[in-house]
Amino acid sequence: MINFKSKLLNATLAVTAAIPLATAGLFTSAGSAQAYTGGFTFDGGGTIANITKTGTTFAPNPGSIALGLKQGDFLSDTNGTIYSFLNASLPSKFIDVGPQDGIKLFSLTNLVTPAFTSISGGTQISIDFTGLFEDGTNAIGNIDFTTLTSYEDAKSAYNGGGTISASFKGLTVTAVPEPAALLGLGAVGAVMAMSRRRKSFAQ
Repeated sequence: MINFKSKLLNATLAVTAAIPLATAGLFTSAGSAQAYTGGFTFDGGGTIANITKTGTTFAPNPGSIALGLKQGDFLSDTNGTIYSFLNASLPSKFIDVGPQDGIKLFSLTNLVTPAFTSISGGTQISIDFTGLFEDGTNAIGNIDFTTLTSYEDAKSAYNGGGTISASFKGLTVTAVPEPAALLGLGAVGAVMAMSRRRKSFAQ
């Protein structure tokens, strides 16, 4: 009986201690920098992308882009500027849009090896990235290109150190949870786990 009461008291104290942490984490996240999400398409007109293992260059550089189909925080934007980047020189400024909603997008910090997909009339090239908005908010997502080069020839050119001539087709951005939000979610999980333990003790 004494052992049961001791376990019940410990579980109750753990739950009580976790609640302020969960609350603090959630409220801190609410007051942190805005996390931008969404994406847009671009018809590729007037801007040529040259993709290699060492990076992607645009001609002209910087180049002007007109945002096509838009989602999320890009709905009010119409134009932007795109910049060449070298993989060895990251972080590197990539795209600047706005100024209507104040989004200044954005520096690339890391890139994943491109994924090639055969499509009608050519190949789609998608590059996953991590990046930073100008306000310090983290982001992850992917950049899409298309090329008239066949799937086999595009992969062969890339792997062999050659250049793929392509068109920039758009980008998708997903916000990375802020550390405070992760702390809050972790604390909520601890509350729920301890609550279940308390119920099992009572039975």
